[in-house]
Amino acid sequence: MDRPGSLRAFLAQYFPAFICAFFLACFSLSAAISLASSTFFRSDPERARYSFLAAVFLGLLLAFSHFVMIRGREWGAWAIAAFYVVCLLVVLPTYSYRPHMAAYVMGLLFPLAGLLLLNSQRHREMRQKLVELRHLREAATAKYKNL
Repeated sequence: MDRPGSLRAFLAQYFPAFICAFFLACFSLSAAISLASSTFFRSDPERARYSFLAAVFLGLLLAFSHFVMIRGREWGAWAIAAFYVVCLLVVLPTYSYRPHMAAYVMGLLFPLAGLLLLNSQRHREMRQKLVELRHLREAATAKYKNL
């Protein structure tokens, strides 16, 4: 049996919400880049290079935002929410270019589901506990610096 305050109990309770939000953000990014590339930049011969660079840069930004959130910073969750909103806003105007309807619906579904998951009670509890852990780390660091 796990102790209530153990890492295993924490991960068992909150890891599914965290990893689902991360994967939904990855899928949102890929759908937004794919739809933007195939609609807005349809005639550009260098669109594959630009799509790749955008995916690498935004993927690193996404990973950094999740890392910051794990470290207990509140603004990390706001950055992830902004990321979802930007992906949604990139996908919405592609409808006028008549993209494949399944790709368009998935491009809308992923960021909306991600925002819903970020707003869920489980994800909020996880972020609150991560902030509490950050405060405990800072207090312990301050205590040992004063010795």
